[in-house]
Amino acid sequence: MRNKLVSSLLIVALFSSVLAACSSKDNSTGNGNASSNAGGNSSGNEATAAADNAKDQKISIDWFDGTWEDPVPGPDSEAVKKIDEKFNVDFKPQYIPFDTYEEKLAVKMASGDIPDVIGMESVDANYMKWAQQGAFLPLDEFLKQYESTKAVPDYAWDSLKVDGKVYGIPTYFSPKGGKKPVIRKDWLDKLHLKMPTNYDELKQVIIAFTKNDPDGNGKDDTIGLGLAKGIYYDPSFGAYYGNATWYNKNGSGQYIPGAIADGNKEKVTFLADLQKQGILQADWAVTAYKDIFKAFNAGKVGVWYEQPGGSGNNGIQFDVLKQNAPSAEVVPIPPFKAPDGSQGLTISGSWYRMYMISAKLKDQPEKVKRILEMIDYFHKPVNFDQRNSQNEYFDWLYGGEGKGYQMENGAAQPIAENRSNVAPSAYITDGGWFMKDEDLFAFPKMAKTPAEQAFQQSLADLLHGSKFYVNPTGRIISPILMEKSGELQEYITTETTKMIFGERPLSDWDKMVQEYLDKGGKDMIDEVNKALEANKIQGEWK
Repeated sequence: MRNKLVSSLLIVALFSSVLAACSSKDNSTGNGNASSNAGGNSSGNEATAAADNAKDQKISIDWFDGTWEDPVPGPDSEAVKKIDEKFNVDFKPQYIPFDTYEEKLAVKMASGDIPDVIGMESVDANYMKWAQQGAFLPLDEFLKQYESTKAVPDYAWDSLKVDGKVYGIPTYFSPKGGKKPVIRKDWLDKLHLKMPTNYDELKQVIIAFTKNDPDGNGKDDTIGLGLAKGIYYDPSFGAYYGNATWYNKNGSGQYIPGAIADGNKEKVTFLADLQKQGILQADWAVTAYKDIFKAFNAGKVGVWYEQPGGSGNNGIQFDVLKQNAPSAEVVPIPPFKAPDGSQGLTISGSWYRMYMISAKLKDQPEKVKRILEMIDYFHKPVNFDQRNSQNEYFDWLYGGEGKGYQMENGAAQPIAENRSNVAPSAYITDGGWFMKDEDLFAFPKMAKTPAEQAFQQSLADLLHGSKFYVNPTGRIISPILMEKSGELQEYITTETTKMIFGERPLSDWDKMVQEYLDKGGKDMIDEVNKALEANKIQGEWK
């Protein structure tokens, strides 16, 4: 996994995205092919067609994957029986909690007893190694045979290629998802402040939020800017400022990671000034990010982060916030205009979690076809207004109303304790490829409170109208990047934390960058740029 903490947050967003995802009426894909609309009247026909295609012969399929479901899906559940019946298979799943899955998968692969289907969270060094060793079946010839794979954008396929071949089938995750900076607009209004458009303006807002009693309780108990240990979340306000975004270039014209670019230097300088003035909370460097969410929900934080669809219990809880701050209004902060004139956010890879097929099935085309048909069937979008028991496809996928989900205010909400037993979607990751931000605009419809609905609508509107930078490193595979990026980012985080606290002078910035390069950063940058050049890939705005 790239980062277990980040991955655990992403799965919350993915789960929300899958539940809320909706498709437009015409449902056209990025390459002009009409994708199947499982939310329309054809859902029953699709279910019948899938079953008919699976009647030829019963096939046994070993399926090995990680899960965030609780309880963990078992091998003998009602959902497994539904999958067996639907596809005429002997479905043999083995699911491991993602907290330990990486280690268990490595052991499984090393044993040589490779399951028919292997799930992973993301591309990493193991994915590349196993693909090069011949463990996975190349899938390129199948990619145009199924509606769900036709819809996948090229930059997503690029991220799954090893030596020019695709070995994984990705599951949709909104490319505009992930944490975004948000602000208490009611605090801005009370203090007669405008929405900040740069770090200087943000600094004045943070100072006012901290010192000028925006909650009106007469106490010095508000936190202007939420910040947690590890400089978490990275207070970025655009692609130019993103630590993990390869947007900026060095003097040789090479792309470099944002962590050592001028955008990060500006952020660190901004934070160091706030620290020097005593504006940041004193214990932020040892505070867990979850505690900042608690403080936000208690009505005590002015600027923090949230993602489309929310983050569940580890995010902003608008019902709790309403109780503590009845007039609270939360809105997203638009990206800042960078010194080079750019203004936009970084797009994610547009997928989270993928499936590989064992290379041992190369001489079993019928089995491969059955597996791909199963994955394709689960990867169909459903209109929001058809996510209910009247939609045969959706009702089957989510385990039936009253069993796997229940309707609340017109929205299907999962029954967490039952899903693992009755919902096939708890076993095979579902979610269609949405090309027009339909998933973003479903979240307001699913919101449980008016305040949350207003926030989700404002966030969807902002993201829909924003430019997004496609991170070029998400389209290549670099062994050194996989090996060194985490270690190098940790080094930068440690050193910049020292700078914020004044334990290392900001004048050491260039020296710190050189240390980063000497620790493997130069080799990483050289390899990344060589791969980008070889594949004719550049950073681009969408």
